[in-house]
Amino acid sequence: MIKLSENAVQTAPKKKISERKGYKIYKKIRSIIFTLIILIAAIVMVVTIVARISGNTPSFFGHSVFRVSSGSMKPAYEVGDVIVVKEVDPMTLKVGDVCTYNGTTDEFAGKIVTHRVVKAPFEENGEYYIITKGDANPLEDPKVNVKDVMGKVETKIALLRHLYNFFITPFGLITIIALIIAAFFNEIVHFVKSLLGIGYKEEENESVEDIIARYQDENKEDDKGSEE
Repeated sequence: MIKLSENAVQTAPKKKISERKGYKIYKKIRSIIFTLIILIAAIVMVVTIVARISGNTPSFFGHSVFRVSSGSMKPAYEVGDVIVVKEVDPMTLKVGDVCTYNGTTDEFAGKIVTHRVVKAPFEENGEYYIITKGDANPLEDPKVNVKDVMGKVETKIALLRHLYNFFITPFGLITIIALIIAAFFNEIVHFVKSLLGIGYKEEENESVEDIIARYQDENKEDDKGSEE
């Protein structure tokens, strides 16, 4: 029989309680982070669905995200690049800026086009227009009414290109589902337990005094057993 000294009885439970408190703090922080992630994802999803239904491009705080689908802007933007477009006053566009606009004429009709400005806003019959051109295209685009300009390209996000191209594949979809399950594994387990009516062990809610008393009782039972 191994007997705990009085000091050990006092120290072990305190250490256990300290570790448990640290773990509880960690769980709370993790829970807050996961909640924020879910909230942000939900907002993005709702805004995106509403925007798609209404026919408008999703916009967040004046910024829209697009994926390049043609090679007209090579080498600046490759097919598959993800670009961030910021809403700006189209009258402030300068030669050399890359802007995104809703195409309304010729082969651009009904398409969202991202090309470089080659002629700054100019007036014609009371309306203002710009002239754009794809870096890889030999010819300029038809003139664009500034009213159709959606914004100016602010940056491209290389990482998102690779993530997007990966996650749109079946394997990528399975991977992201697996990552979500792994991230929320404990929460899923606790949720299933609550559905099945499985509660937590009483020991998890024990106070320091209760733990010390339990250790002492166990020692007493061991002493009686050894005497018999």
